[in-house]
Amino acid sequence: MKIPAAILASMLAACFTAAAAPRIAVVRVADVYKQLESTRQQQQELQAKRQAVLKDRRAEELNKLVADLNARREQFASLDPESRVKAEREYAVKRQEAQTLREDFSSFQTAKNREINAELVAGMQASLKKIRETALKIGQEQGFDWVLDTSGNTNTGLPLVLYAKNAVDLTDRVAASLGAAAPKEQ
Repeated sequence: MKIPAAILASMLAACFTAAAAPRIAVVRVADVYKQLESTRQQQQELQAKRQAVLKDRRAEELNKLVADLNARREQFASLDPESRVKAEREYAVKRQEAQTLREDFSSFQTAKNREINAELVAGMQASLKKIRETALKIGQEQGFDWVLDTSGNTNTGLPLVLYAKNAVDLTDRVAASLGAAAPKEQ
């Protein structure tokens, strides 16, 4: 039996008007994430690891080689033709050495950054899971039907939740429950 679309629409409208409106709460997950002490600690640790990569012996050697190459290049003009040919050969060898070292350091840096990024993602996922579980618990305890994240954006860059009339904001409660520090005034 087929029900005409108009009858089906009116039946659905009647069902929704008879039922109570859903209770909606919102949480700004990005704000809670930024306030977590674990987030701050992780960012500091990862920044230190990124700095350590830049202080690797290969980077230091490469910087020294580049400085040496620049100094050698500046001396070319003041050399006699015979000495210049010899200096250019030495320069070419040093330049090849620098290129090899640059490639070695680049591979090392890429691998380390990949490890650091994987660590970042794992830590972020763990924090977001805690935030989600806490928001879920608070939402259920307070009888909300929906708890939405208002800090997220769609793939077009627009906010996921454009408008929520009279939505209760649970952000501070979730942050407090997780022991997050209050945002610092700037």
